[in-house]
Amino acid sequence: MSKTLSAIIAGGGLGGLATAAALAQRGCDVTVYERQSALRASGSGIYIWENGLRVLDALGAYDDAVRGAFEGRAFEQRDKHGGVIDSAPVGAGKRLITVKRSQLLDALRDAALRAGVKVVTSSEVIGATPRGELRFANGDVARADLAVGVDGIWSRVREALGLETFHQQTAEGALRTVIERRPGDIPAGDAGKYIENWNAERRFLITPINETQIYLALTCPERDRAARDTHLDKALWSEAFPRWAHLIERIGADVSWGVYSIIQCSAWSAGRTAILGDAAHAQPPNLGQGGGMAMQNGLALACALEGIECAEAIPAALEAWEARERPLVDHCQKWSTLYGEVACLPDEVRTSTIRAAMAHPWVIEQINRAAHHVPTGTGERARSVSLL
Repeated sequence: MSKTLSAIIAGGGLGGLATAAALAQRGCDVTVYERQSALRASGSGIYIWENGLRVLDALGAYDDAVRGAFEGRAFEQRDKHGGVIDSAPVGAGKRLITVKRSQLLDALRDAALRAGVKVVTSSEVIGATPRGELRFANGDVARADLAVGVDGIWSRVREALGLETFHQQTAEGALRTVIERRPGDIPAGDAGKYIENWNAERRFLITPINETQIYLALTCPERDRAARDTHLDKALWSEAFPRWAHLIERIGADVSWGVYSIIQCSAWSAGRTAILGDAAHAQPPNLGQGGGMAMQNGLALACALEGIECAEAIPAALEAWEARERPLVDHCQKWSTLYGEVACLPDEVRTSTIRAAMAHPWVIEQINRAAHHVPTGTGERARSVSLL
């Protein structure tokens, strides 16, 4: 950007900070407004596929984000007897790591601050206009050349712009927590794996995130009140997954519960105000791409605005950005949603369905397309810009 443009961003989460860093690294004057009193990560662990890792590299946040992280070599699904339903390698030349969400957020925060981004906390955005304006709960209004709403599934920016066309909460949700990792927790034969265990409509996902911690997700329908209680019924879950009772027994009080949202919008922008991340295209976490897609689209947005010298050119640039990025996002959302549908199948049907699907080259191609896309702005030029 040869002329300094200004940008204001609602939301200081992963997508908001990635967008802020990418814009600031390209010469934009950026301010992030965060509703909470401090920048805090919600959730426990997070998957970062190749696309997200390349974005982190382009933003200069890679080393801090992945320090000590677990890099898996395969994702394995198992039935209630411990039998393998499907075992899929990550793939040659591709990467998948898992880290604590707070570590990733801190890395993006530091990259944004190094680029000159200003962060204002305790600032609740309750609306926006197509003129690049954000409206706050205290009556204030912030104005800039560009406004971006990265304010989550209940986005007030999206609501104010009237962009939502579909918002459905899924019947399934998850309890999430992090436990201490101890020697012998994971059998030697399972080293390097992410393991998802099924028993009826409940599943138990085991995800190491570093040498000392394991991220656990315990998934069930929302109507399964006994299973979804955050005061975890350890006996109930241990009975369902006895091979992992030693991990379940170690779960403490820090457990969160949440159902998933699927959100679709008529457009990702109106005038000079855009939305991205969960605000624009929330999806179930079955492919582990929610955070990666948000970061990817934030970087792509900054690339789309590079070289623009006047605010009047921003609406057309935002439309072009969406036209380039949306097909892949829609594809990823569709397949992540489809995967969630197997949760309601009987065990034997689920096993045969997954095995048949994952044996078909076309299905594998679709999933790989969602998981291994190389995002806009992660070539050599983007890295050299981000490291200035």
